[in-house]
Amino acid sequence: MLKNNVLLLKRINISLFFILMGCCFLVIFYKVINIPITHDETATTVHYSTFNYWQIMMYPDNWPNNHILNTIIVKFLISIFGAAQWIVRLPNLLSFLIYAFAIFKINKTVLKLSSLFFVPATILFIFNPYLLDFFGLCRGYGMSCALCTLSVSFMISGFIDGKNKSIWLAYLFAVLASYANFTLLVFWVAIICLSWFYFLVQFLTQKKKLLLSTILLILFSVAYAALIAIPIIKMQSTNQFQFWQSLGFYKGTIVSLVEQSLYGSPRFSTSVINLISIFVVAVVFGNLLYVLIKFLRSKFNFAMLRSPVFIANGILFLSAGISLLQCKIMHTPNLGGRTALFFFPMFVIAFITSLSLIPELKAKIVQGAFAVILSALLLFQTADTISLKFVREWWFDANTFDVINYFKKNNPEQQVSLKTNWLFQPSFFFYKYTGKIPNIDLKDYDKNIDINTDAEYYYINAGDFPILESKFEVVYTINNERWLLKRKN
Repeated sequence: MLKNNVLLLKRINISLFFILMGCCFLVIFYKVINIPITHDETATTVHYSTFNYWQIMMYPDNWPNNHILNTIIVKFLISIFGAAQWIVRLPNLLSFLIYAFAIFKINKTVLKLSSLFFVPATILFIFNPYLLDFFGLCRGYGMSCALCTLSVSFMISGFIDGKNKSIWLAYLFAVLASYANFTLLVFWVAIICLSWFYFLVQFLTQKKKLLLSTILLILFSVAYAALIAIPIIKMQSTNQFQFWQSLGFYKGTIVSLVEQSLYGSPRFSTSVINLISIFVVAVVFGNLLYVLIKFLRSKFNFAMLRSPVFIANGILFLSAGISLLQCKIMHTPNLGGRTALFFFPMFVIAFITSLSLIPELKAKIVQGAFAVILSALLLFQTADTISLKFVREWWFDANTFDVINYFKKNNPEQQVSLKTNWLFQPSFFFYKYTGKIPNIDLKDYDKNIDINTDAEYYYINAGDFPILESKFEVVYTINNERWLLKRKN
């Protein structure tokens, strides 16, 4: 009877996993197709992808907008299929499948397929609409989070099974994750530290194998550091790491990430956001304290340090510590928002390892009730906050298609000239570049509002209107924030 229940629960968990991931994939795919190209995506498709692969790898300029791994893959796809909207976003859409695989691997390893917490743990990984946004954009953030999660999954299984191959795979995916987004270099260094710790424990009495593994780890790390040295030096030379203010790790990284993960929902006050942030810190330190106590009680038995709770929380703690050290040495602000996004799946993994400590055979009814309530709350939060009309980071580009459709409807055969506020111009430029708006003569990018422009139409933030009121009139109020103007006769 017990065996049948376990098998049934396994089937239910696996089925619900694929249903949840399938639904998420469809939502992301819908946004890939229907949400206009955003401000920061355009640079990858119309600028960086025109350089050869080596130039992309060495950074053709000093701007951090070139997420190398994403740019390389996008350039390859453009060379085959052309620069269509869905094509340039395809690498990150497919990286969601990597993310899903990593989630399944982690949950199976840490919780087992028959765990009552398997589904809630799955939902924890995907209840963040802010993270899901990036799997539908031509940027490196979604891809790097997927590869980061996959790296941790192999590190956990490698420690548990004692398989060197898994550790090297974890290292490889950490390299790729940081190559997709340089803010994950702190994660890569954390993986180096934990990989060497694994080899130290594994080959404690085999000095030659330990030495060989250490040398290989150093050689691979030096080679990768040499590969990325020029881009890092270029960005550092023009202070490209100084784009945001330093608010400290707690406020600048943890609180900002919690706030973004909740998608700015009005349901959550500042006090609630701070409580959640404190809970995040408490989970990590609580888990590490648990491992330390168990390690001391075992009389320094290194087998205790093979547990998922130590590995997951150790990687998270090391990444945070290295990030703080980087800020101190390089005088850079703390990571925040999208630059700190990789901390989200890492924390979820750390939290799931906490759930794995709960005895399986005790209080099954209470565990089941908790699992159902947690799942329902997380699903409600996701459904309540996720948007199918815009992405949170570049909300101002939500209405590009509205303007384009206005011209198609009102000027179907007529050539029109359009100038835009600088925020909106890159989104329109993508469609001009790809030949989707041949009837629109798009004026050049301009940081200033140009009252002397010869453009017939001007797409602006509502606050810009007083500057242009003498020469333009409102012809299309898209919403309270964005207006399309037409030159007065």
